[in-house]
Amino acid sequence: MDSARRWGGIVALAAGIFVLITIEELPIGVLSVMAPDLGVSEGMAGLSVTVPGVLAGVVAVVTPVLVRGMDRRLVLVLALAAVVVSSALSVVAPNFAVLLVARLFAGVSIGLYWAVMAIVALGQAPKEHAARALTVAFSGAGAALVLGVPVAAWIGAHVGWRAAFGIVGALAAVVALLILVLVRPVRSPVNVTPAMMLVAARARGVRYAVALTVLVVVAQFITYSYVSPLLLERAEVPVTDVGMMLLAYGIAGLIGNFAIAPLLRRSAAWGVLVVSVGVAMSLLAVHLLMDSPAAALAIMPMWGLFVGAISVAIQAFVGAEAGDVLEEGTALNSATFNVSIALGALVGGLIIDRAGQGALILTSTAMVTAGALVAANYLRTARRRGRRTAPAD
Repeated sequence: MDSARRWGGIVALAAGIFVLITIEELPIGVLSVMAPDLGVSEGMAGLSVTVPGVLAGVVAVVTPVLVRGMDRRLVLVLALAAVVVSSALSVVAPNFAVLLVARLFAGVSIGLYWAVMAIVALGQAPKEHAARALTVAFSGAGAALVLGVPVAAWIGAHVGWRAAFGIVGALAAVVALLILVLVRPVRSPVNVTPAMMLVAARARGVRYAVALTVLVVVAQFITYSYVSPLLLERAEVPVTDVGMMLLAYGIAGLIGNFAIAPLLRRSAAWGVLVVSVGVAMSLLAVHLLMDSPAAALAIMPMWGLFVGAISVAIQAFVGAEAGDVLEEGTALNSATFNVSIALGALVGGLIIDRAGQGALILTSTAMVTAGALVAANYLRTARRRGRRTAPAD
């Protein structure tokens, strides 16, 4: 019974990350209907992803210092309460300025949740099941790609983008209650200080994780933030079918989240390398081949398969390489992850408004390729360091 409750709590954490990813990326799914309704361009509407992402990064960095002895489970509940507030304000927003205010609450929620979720997940299961606990918890990210953003896109096209925000807010309230009931309290054995965060930032594994996150996640969201216009204009997908395309992308993403687990158990660094190469190849296919609805239906799942493994692969890398600075390293990586989403949306908006979709995709492809090279360099230098420290025969 105790084991069932523990894993039920981890599933509740996955539901929470589902809500957080959905609220963070929801504007992407409804961009084509939200922007004209609020009287702004698609590039300007992309700020609704950028603003919360930047704020989430700041919040994630300071969260371990601020919460200290606080039950990390309650931090997650506070994060979901902020989602409820954000969603309610978004539903009634009369203009884009008010929507951006609502998105500030989303930024706070994202930063709080991402900073401590992995620590709480690890606190629910024995050490021998740590990789499985992380995989299940982060499956919520893949599930958000499967159902969250695609369903939001469908609701936006058929009922209205405001209804999509309302539904996510209601779901956040339910998940907050589940976490209170099912998740065991988790407190850090040490009080994190700003000096400890600086020490973590200098740790080799954390530095590489941050670099990988910047390159891969910024690249991904330069293009993915504007996937709706890409599907509509480049692949000539009807607006009513955009949700279906994102659903195919998301189903593949959920598969990728679980499929990468065996490789991560053997080598998290190899997992990040495989994911980076796969995303680069997928983006190249988007640029060269996605010129019809049929091509989009073939390419979107391939893209989603690799993207679905990004968050769990990089978190596994932090878990494997951060050593004694796991909580601080997790917070720094979470901050970087969310700021990278924001930067991707911002840079993508600038590129698409000034240089077009081709330049958008090629920029992403180049950056992800650079991320793959960083991962390969980590593996190469890790082997060299291992040889230097190996005992003599």
